[in-house]
Amino acid sequence: MNSWRPQDARAVTVPEEVQVVIRRRDGSLRRPTTIWIVGDGDRVFVRSTNGRTADWFRGALATGTGRIVARSTTHDVEFTEADDGDLARVDAAYRAKYGRYASIVDHLEEDGPRAATLEIHPA
Repeated sequence: MNSWRPQDARAVTVPEEVQVVIRRRDGSLRRPTTIWIVGDGDRVFVRSTNGRTADWFRGALATGTGRIVARSTTHDVEFTEADDGDLARVDAAYRAKYGRYASIVDHLEEDGPRAATLEIHPA
């Protein structure tokens, strides 16, 4: 997997919301889904608030590819499941960035959303 350049990782994770666009098996793109995104250094993560059953999450697992649209910049990306060892750092990143939405962050730290954590890599 490719690694983010630090300035690109920051550009992707600074906006409060980004759009994730999953590539279908036939190469076409699904409709965009608004998500929260966090970084840990030059690593980038997303988590599905609806757990592993969310359409965009299942599509990301199925094809492993898509796009992230942060502000007006589009990045082709690859998705991999986050390692269990990364989950506490991802929790902390969500808490640091979105802590003012405490009840939502509390939900994102529950088992279902935690089990739906993806690392995003530049394609």
